[in-house]
Parts: sequence; C-alpha cells; structure tokens
Amino acid sequence: MYGRVGVAWNPQNGRYVHGKSLNLLGTLGGRLEEGDYLEPTIKLNIVKPTAEDNTKPYFHVVLTPSMFSTNGSFIGAFANNFSTTLRIELFQAYLEAGNVLIPDLKIWAGQRFYRGSDVHIADYFFFNNLSSQGFGVKYKALDVAVLLQTGTSTLYSSRADDGNPDTTDPLFQRQRTVLVGQYVLPVAEKHSLHLLGEFHLLPANRAAIGSTALAPTDIGYVAGVKFRADLGNGSFSETAVRAGGGIANGAYAGSSTWGTYGLTNEDGKYAGALGLEFVEHFLYNVNPLFTVNAFAIVQRSQGASGESQDHALNFATGARTFLYLHNQFHLINELTFQGVSLGQPEGAEKPSLPYAVKFSIVPTLVPSGDRSAWARPHLRLIYTLAYYGEGAREAASAGTLSSAYMREFGPRTFGHYLGARAEWWF
Repeated sequence: MYGRVGVAWNPQNGRYVHGKSLNLLGTLGGRLEEGDYLEPTIKLNIVKPTAEDNTKPYFHVVLTPSMFSTNGSFIGAFANNFSTTLRIELFQAYLEAGNVLIPDLKIWAGQRFYRGSDVHIADYFFFNNLSSQGFGVKYKALDVAVLLQTGTSTLYSSRADDGNPDTTDPLFQRQRTVLVGQYVLPVAEKHSLHLLGEFHLLPANRAAIGSTALAPTDIGYVAGVKFRADLGNGSFSETAVRAGGGIANGAYAGSSTWGTYGLTNEDGKYAGALGLEFVEHFLYNVNPLFTVNAFAIVQRSQGASGESQDHALNFATGARTFLYLHNQFHLINELTFQGVSLGQPEGAEKPSLPYAVKFSIVPTLVPSGDRSAWARPHLRLIYTLAYYGEGAREAASAGTLSSAYMREFGPRTFGHYLGARAEWWF
C-alpha cells in the first residue's frame, strides 16, 4: 500500500500549485512536488509458503489499482465532477505459483510490476523497468519472461486507404513482443552483478493476412549490466549501464526501452537507432544522526533518420540528506540539478542549454520513530525553490520544453512551492 496526499501553493501569489512539478522532465529532478496518488495492493495468499517446509508449493493473486486526480487535490476530485477528474488504473493483476514441479521454480502470468531497483527520490525505476502484461518463469537467479506492449502512436497503429474520401480510413493496430532474460550473479557474498538482455519484435502491420504491409516488421535489442555493492549498515551503491538499439532505443526522459525514440530511416524502420542510459545511485548511513541518498542519471537517445535534430540528451543529479534531530523529527534537505540538450536542424543556431536547479527544505514528522531514510509514514512541510537558466526560459517560451510549473505561470527565473503532505507505505 502506497499513498501520498497533500496541498500546496505558490507563496508569491497564493495560487494552488499542487502536483505542478518544477522539473523540466518528469520526476528525474526530484519528486517532492508530486500530486496526490493512491496505490493499494491486495495480495491473496491462497496457499501460503511455510517456514517449516520451503519446498512446499504455494500460489497467490496480486491486484494493484491506482487512483490519482487530474486537476487538483484527491478529495476535491470527488467533489468536482470526479468522472472527468479522477483517474483509476489497474497496474497489477497476476497469479504467481512457487515451488511448482521443482523447488525454487516460480511461474507467473498476468499484468505486473516487472522491475527492480529504483531511485526513490527521483521516482524512477531504472535499468529493467518492463512492467507489462505477459508471463514468466524464475528459477533461483535466472529470470525469463515474454511480455506484450502496444500503444496509440503511429508506431503501433496505421490507417489503410479505403478509397472513400468521405469516410475516415480504418485503423489497424499491432503489438510488440518482448523476450527478456535476466541473471543475478553473486559477487563476494554481499554484492551482486545483474545481467539483462532483451529482444523486441514488432510484426508488420497489415489490414489482412497476406495483404500489403502498412508498416514494416522491425526489431530491437537491449543489453545491460548493474553492479550492487552492499556497504553494510543498510548502505549500498548501485551502478547501471544499459544500451538499446532499433525499436528498443527508449531512454530519453526516463522512458522504458520500448519507449521508441525519434524518426525512422527511409525504409520506415529503426535500424541504427540507439538509446544509452547510465545510473549511479547510493545511500550511505553516515552515523545515527545523518544519512545521504544521491543519484546521477544520464540518458541519450538517437533516432534512425540521420537528421541532425533526431537525438536528445538529458541528465539529472541530486542528493537528499536526512538529519535525525529527534526520533520523530527529521530535517530533510534536497538539492538537484537537471539539464536537457535537444538536437537542432542543420544550420540552426545552437540555443543555450536548458537547465534547472532546485533546493528543498522539508521538516518531517515520523510517527514510527525510526531513524531511517525508509521510515514511513511521513508528515511533511515542503518548501522548494527552483532556478531556471536562460535556456530553460527560452525553451518554455518557444514551447519546446517546459515544466508543469512554467506551463501554469509562464517562463520565469525562479519557481516557488510551499506545501504539506502525508506519505505512507506498508
């Protein structure tokens, strides 16, 4: 069960800014300005695993709906025409059975969170975020799955000319099949090396079997490695590198590998497209009074067209500190820097780099009294100050790149956010 609910204002003018992120791209520059969100998870243990016999078969069903408002506070969404302002999605609905046929064998099928590590302070699941519908098998350190993904973009949908100019041409959909293989190799007992491989297949889109293809068959591939070091006392370091090619070049702005970026080549395919991601994430418990959690994310995506504007680079780095002034009172501070470089047409003048710097101070009550970065629930007061560089202001004016905050208040040098929020998980 995860949830966060709160309120927030712009202290300059008193206008409501709840859920208006100050980041240039999603949550990669920090998540403290996120809007209300509820994610209750229901796990039905039909046959529970037992400590007495860890080879006994077991199976369970997991359901995870999510609820969030599209225009304001969560409670207000019910009071103000909730049918158009409250969004409900089903993130997980799957059955998993363990110790089937042989001990340590797990088999699952359905829709699930198929992912691993996350940079919590940036709300970003990196390296292997493949949450989707499909089925999979896991045996000890080996994990394989077959997943299905589709969408509404022109990559997945094509129209066939029906010859009648007075009607809308019929739309035909296709889907992507992803084969995934992962293996976690223990290193020196406490550490681990995580290997990742993916193969993506997008079949030709046709109006009928044997008819002319409306869009050609295309493929993609991914290879990645992540090293996790256990530093003791709850501290750790994670370093991940991932490369994807073809239709699996997703990386820009924190997208999954199937978030295909850019334009096709002259054959209508993504051969030659490339996506790269590097992530460093660590948490260090310095002493009983102080913890630091920091990250660095660099992502580059390139399309297949060869055009000078068909590429992008984004990066973000930041640190959140926890000062345990009392078991139930933690002073949280956060500083982040983020930037984006977008490709430009041939001969165009290169603009200033769009970047933003954010600083947050967050006095926090922690009812559990745990001195930990993971202690919840939290009752927070939040103040965030953002500085937008000249490039960010110019991009917002041109409409090429902007934070939700600047879309609300217009291009500006400084952004302010003042709010209160509860956050919990269990």
